[in-house]
Amino acid sequence: MSVLFSRINQQTSLQILGISLCALIFSHNAAAESSCNTKALQGSWELQSAIYRDQHGKVVSEIKDQQTKSRKLIAGRHFSFITWHPDGKFEVAASGSFSTDAKGYHEQVDATSLPRLQGKSYHFQCQIQGDKWLHQGLEDGIQIEEHWQRVSAVHQ
Repeated sequence: MSVLFSRINQQTSLQILGISLCALIFSHNAAAESSCNTKALQGSWELQSAIYRDQHGKVVSEIKDQQTKSRKLIAGRHFSFITWHPDGKFEVAASGSFSTDAKGYHEQVDATSLPRLQGKSYHFQCQIQGDKWLHQGLEDGIQIEEHWQRVSAVHQ
């Protein structure tokens, strides 16, 4: 009887080890795929959708269905973006420097068409999966969630 329990324990241990290894490999691949770093961000991106919530979680603004268009270019350690309306009417532009680290994506605005953005710093949680970029963070008490789609990548 003890031989039977020993075999069952060995099989169970091997199954648990196999499941653990699969989970480890999956989590490593998922982390590598979703890593947000300077190299992965290089290129041009277009805003697909955005949602902005107040401190109580109430939606205060939303961008969907290309109501507002925005393009962000990232090259080296610099970014620039321009936002306009579908009819071509200009809304805002800004540029500056950015960095990434374990805490996410950080922007420092150096030049902008909106005086209230001048000199601002933004800190976003960041996730990239394939050609999709999600970043979330706070701006003046508003929770920002933006979904970007890669338009082109920089080949190095």
